[in-house]
Amino acid sequence: MAEEKQKLLKRGLKTKDLFTLTRIVKKMNMKKELREIARDVTGKTAKEKKQALVGIRADLMLLFVENIGNAEQEIYRFLGDLSDKEAQEIADQAPQYTFGMIKELFSQDGFGDFLSTALK
Repeated sequence: MAEEKQKLLKRGLKTKDLFTLTRIVKKMNMKKELREIARDVTGKTAKEKKQALVGIRADLMLLFVENIGNAEQEIYRFLGDLSDKEAQEIADQAPQYTFGMIKELFSQDGFGDFLSTALK
């Protein structure tokens, strides 16, 4: 049996995170780009929706990483809150853990709906 990968984030998204994420997106100045990435999956099959979601997540991850410097401290605090760590711990950890946290965040069920709300 394969070992289950340990989660880096200790909790899922909450309503309060919507406001934090909205501020981060605004500070990263990427609202327009995020809207362009969003794809309409209305009327698509489950398989087509899943494929579109994989593409969206990859585009989101790249866009987020490209603009991470614009909201560095806010991202440290946000990831720290999601993982029960201090912002400085996030800043000092190896980059693969930080990127793993971001990837895990983007892979959470409902993240697309959450992000759509943040973009309004």
